[in-house]
Amino acid sequence: MDREIRRSETLPQNAPKDTGPDKQIVLVVDARPMRQFYTSIFLQRLKYQVIMAKTAEDALLFLGLTVPLIVIANHDLPQMTGLELLKRVKHDQRTQNVPFIVYTSNRSPKVRQDREEAGCSAFLCHPCSLGELYAAVQKATRAQPRRFVRLTTALDVVVEDGRPVDDAGSNIITAISEQGMFVSTAVPLAIGKILPFTFHLPNAPGWLIRVEGQVLFNHVGANKRQIPGMAIKFLQIGDQEREFVRDFIRQELMEGLSPDHAQTIHPARLEE
Repeated sequence: MDREIRRSETLPQNAPKDTGPDKQIVLVVDARPMRQFYTSIFLQRLKYQVIMAKTAEDALLFLGLTVPLIVIANHDLPQMTGLELLKRVKHDQRTQNVPFIVYTSNRSPKVRQDREEAGCSAFLCHPCSLGELYAAVQKATRAQPRRFVRLTTALDVVVEDGRPVDDAGSNIITAISEQGMFVSTAVPLAIGKILPFTFHLPNAPGWLIRVEGQVLFNHVGANKRQIPGMAIKFLQIGDQEREFVRDFIRQELMEGLSPDHAQTIHPARLEE
């Protein structure tokens, strides 16, 4: 029988073994193409690298090559079930510490208990919103789970009285949440600095949002793996402006997805 492992980007022929969690690889195992599609698109927009497998057997083939950040699997798989896959993952020394999320339409307490005893990190029931999925992934993979979705983006930003942060004027918000943003700039401001910022947001009146923010940390570019710039926490932002930010994040995450899925998802804010 032909087996297929698909990824949003082509899996390299020389895929590295024991890839560390910093690679952000998420293995999604589901035989239903539409659910697989929506889950993978959502995770990709949150900057996870998604590997898709239709069967548990395909998933095990991939796990023989690379250790992902987390496995997300439907229980109802052809041939080997999600529970059997979970047990295989947890019994393998290479993958026993990989978080594993199981989702199913079976709401039986016994089913949940069996999966939890086998070592699953989270048990989700259909229908499950993508917001719930994001919260489960955060809780399973981070010591301090994010309460708010951080969206990768590219928005122009200026500081103080409209002057660019650096002389080149190439200041871009590369990540944003309703609590703050990361500004890519060659000349970051000092840690602790508090200043007003104005940035472009397509869904806001006049495309402008004004906030007061404080620099939490900065990167000066010495590390090639870090983007030069600074993390800004919003200290003052109006309720309406915050809602514009939430709506922008929601619209970006849901673009191209069906209305049925969009109605069940409110991912901008996720309480712990």
